[in-house]
Amino acid sequence: MAEHKVLGLVSGGKDSCFNLLHCVANGHEVIALGTLTPESGTDELDSHLYQSVGTTVPPLIARVMGIPHYSHVICGRAVEQGPEYGDRFKGGQGSGVEGDETEDLLQLLQDVMRDHQITAVSTGAILSTYQRLRIEHVCARLGLVSLAYLWQAEQLPLLEQMQACGMDVVLVKIAGVGLKREMVGKSLWAQLPALKRLDRIYGSHPAGEGGEYETITLDSPLFSHRVELVDTEVVISDPEPNLVAYLRIPGAKLVPKPGWARPSRQELREILGLNMIEDEGSVLDEAGREVLEGIGRVEKRRWAAAASVPHSDEATSGDVQTRYTDDAKLYRRGRWFSISISQPQSPSPDSDIGSQMRQAFERIQAELDKTSLSLPIHAAHITLLLPSMALFPAANAAYTRFFGTSPPSRATVAVPLPQGVGVRVEVVGYDDAAAGPSSEVLETAAVHSGEGGLTRAPASKIGGRTALHVQSLSYWAPANIGPYSQAITVNSRVQIAGQISLIPSTLTLPPPPASSSSPYPLQCALALQHVRRVVEVLKSPNSTGGGWTGWVESVVAWWAVPSGIDCMEGEEGGEGEEVVRRAWQLWAEQNGCEETPFLLVRAKELPRGALVEFQVNLHTGWRSEEGQTSVDGESDPVVDGGGEDDDGEASWEDEDDEDDDELEAVYESGMYGKKGRWESCRTSGKKERGTRLMVLLDRLPEGQIPSIDPSLAAALKRAVSVRLYHLPTVSEDRARAAFQSIMSQVSSSSGGEAGITLIPVLDIRDRRGQEAEVALEVFGA
Repeated sequence: MAEHKVLGLVSGGKDSCFNLLHCVANGHEVIALGTLTPESGTDELDSHLYQSVGTTVPPLIARVMGIPHYSHVICGRAVEQGPEYGDRFKGGQGSGVEGDETEDLLQLLQDVMRDHQITAVSTGAILSTYQRLRIEHVCARLGLVSLAYLWQAEQLPLLEQMQACGMDVVLVKIAGVGLKREMVGKSLWAQLPALKRLDRIYGSHPAGEGGEYETITLDSPLFSHRVELVDTEVVISDPEPNLVAYLRIPGAKLVPKPGWARPSRQELREILGLNMIEDEGSVLDEAGREVLEGIGRVEKRRWAAAASVPHSDEATSGDVQTRYTDDAKLYRRGRWFSISISQPQSPSPDSDIGSQMRQAFERIQAELDKTSLSLPIHAAHITLLLPSMALFPAANAAYTRFFGTSPPSRATVAVPLPQGVGVRVEVVGYDDAAAGPSSEVLETAAVHSGEGGLTRAPASKIGGRTALHVQSLSYWAPANIGPYSQAITVNSRVQIAGQISLIPSTLTLPPPPASSSSPYPLQCALALQHVRRVVEVLKSPNSTGGGWTGWVESVVAWWAVPSGIDCMEGEEGGEGEEVVRRAWQLWAEQNGCEETPFLLVRAKELPRGALVEFQVNLHTGWRSEEGQTSVDGESDPVVDGGGEDDDGEASWEDEDDEDDDELEAVYESGMYGKKGRWESCRTSGKKERGTRLMVLLDRLPEGQIPSIDPSLAAALKRAVSVRLYHLPTVSEDRARAAFQSIMSQVSSSSGGEAGITLIPVLDIRDRRGQEAEVALEVFGA
């Protein structure tokens, strides 16, 4: 883990000061503090982003920490109040919003960077997406890392940890129901019983994340002196309906702490109750440990030296050649679309994977331009296939230039691509430009409450696009330091990025287990913990676009063998595929999704050397905005908002239809011929037919493709994109021909076409471990 030189962004409050303790405990060095302040003579500023009360105290905190303090006056205001900040087309300099108070933070950091070589910024964000994403946006523009170790922490346990470590905190502002004037200036710990009671009665935030109160820190293990307030005045700024009062602090002094010594990193880890990642369970929460314990101890099996993995067409016979330079073709079903492309390797010695990546995206954008679509605006999920993970850094650098804020989710794997293919890309997206009046709902869904807090407006159906794009290091889940989001939600469908088993606070893999133990159980449990935590944030009413229950539509579980080895001698696949299947079964039982369509495939390599990756997709349970094409080829009217039907005509749903039947997931399965099977998840409802489908064939027939039954045909008619996984023994031409044969059985009146992405893999299995030669993963509108 890189040890950063940190600027502590502090208001003086408990959260920003507590996060400094975690920065030091994680091996970073805090070298300066910075504060955004109101102009001289102003006690309180109506800021959505910064705490303005008590900002006379942070310079004293810097003194007792023995480091310099920087301040910058807040000149801007909350110009951009939506759930995103900046430009989706670029993430660099100039992508901010002129006149917005976020740009004052940019100025502060630039001032500090002229004097110090800082590499990271510490911030106390817990729940406020509004605050976190703006800080992350500025950090990204300056090449800094955001450290937000409190992100998504449970509030009451967090307060208890602050109290236990010796922090002294007082309330300097109240603005919540049930809070009284006499609380201002008093110890936060004395108010905990009242805060817990208000939480039970009103559902308020015990840690003040809804703007209920603000604080100042008077003491911390990092302080050589205590801060003592000697001159204060309580000011009532708004007496009703709920009292708003704050503490004016004209004077304060420093009081020595006899015997104080600066705590070491190890001492802070003990004070904070942090483990040193010395055992398997230390990186897992209770649910994660249940999965790990359910898997049980798995012995590492005997491995053989790695054999050369062939390209997907090397092991095939015949002289049929696959064409890799076909033009990208856009497939649309309603507003959903998909496009897939194989970018050939260039014979030029100057052409590297980065240039191939750029050329692929330029070709995709050229095709999207024909229908007024945009890669950074409309892409929801991207699958990036490389021939080797050694190429990933250069490919990712080229990838970055195409996306700014709120990028699509992404899954990246290395597979045995055919000879001559440099990179293969699939894009699944949604055109929300014609979302009718509901497109405005997204702009008002994020309602500010207090200090940067966000709550979701009571709008039950949002068709607009929302992104979960967390770039800060925390204990929550791996940060996305780069151009992809943890999840994209659009038109009621949720696309989650592939989750691997990185330790969130370090972005490193867990340490290898004992020599006799398999590495797969811990990696599976940790990756699935990340999936669950991402889903929890997406569902939370505190998140923009949250407040839903929904269901899991499908999962693709990837696995790989450790670098430099191959599957063990005399065994098929070693213990990896068994552990991954078992881990998913346990996780699915925990989360009530045992029937979810499941596919297990083996890659050549996964990002960062991980051995497992889970790609999970969900449905919010809300009605979509788009009028979908019905199975008989007729256009359904648009539900809950405006837009276009499949003929491009505007269509609106009557309000009387809003109480239509409730949506729910319908899981189905069946046999496909004698040696095939399928599983699907479709959305019930008169006008809702969202589908995820897995089809597996044990062996691909040489001749006639088996006939498909009506249920399978109905699912295929809704297809937007199809990922066709095949073993290297199946040529891409043969795989493509099989797909075309299957789709030819689908009624032409419903299209009978979908975008296809060929994905050569080293092993394909179903939930029972039965092998297959070919599998189709279908995303249906």
